[in-house]
Amino acid sequence: MDRIREAIELAGHSGVAEMELRDGEIYIRLSRSPAVALPSAPLPQDQSPVVSQPIPTPSSSPIVEEVHPSEHLISAPAYGIFHQRPAPGSPPFVTVGDKVEKGQQVGLMESMKVFSAIEADASGTIMELLASDGEEVDAGAPLLRLQ
Repeated sequence: MDRIREAIELAGHSGVAEMELRDGEIYIRLSRSPAVALPSAPLPQDQSPVVSQPIPTPSSSPIVEEVHPSEHLISAPAYGIFHQRPAPGSPPFVTVGDKVEKGQQVGLMESMKVFSAIEADASGTIMELLASDGEEVDAGAPLLRLQ
């Protein structure tokens, strides 16, 4: 049941339309149907239509972080838990002031007990760690600031 809850939570946070999970004999398939537009009733002649704006949700509103021209953000590739170190008690992958090369591992992302390497998508110096070790982050959340 825990794996099913995690799969549902991951699908909800990531905004994916369909997801499959296979683990041994366990097979889970989650799919989200698109919203269906209901026909509207005709308006009386003396009323004008009301225009409504969509309400931003956490998954639809972009994560905005101020970036100066010489700076670059490394963002979370997906929803999950960000880890700054390969194992508890070990030193972090990077710290403020470290120089990193494009493709260098700078962290781990944990989703549904699966760990994925987070690699720098640009070279530079770590100026700031924007996410804490063990913090739950959404897809696109800024993790590190490079200069």
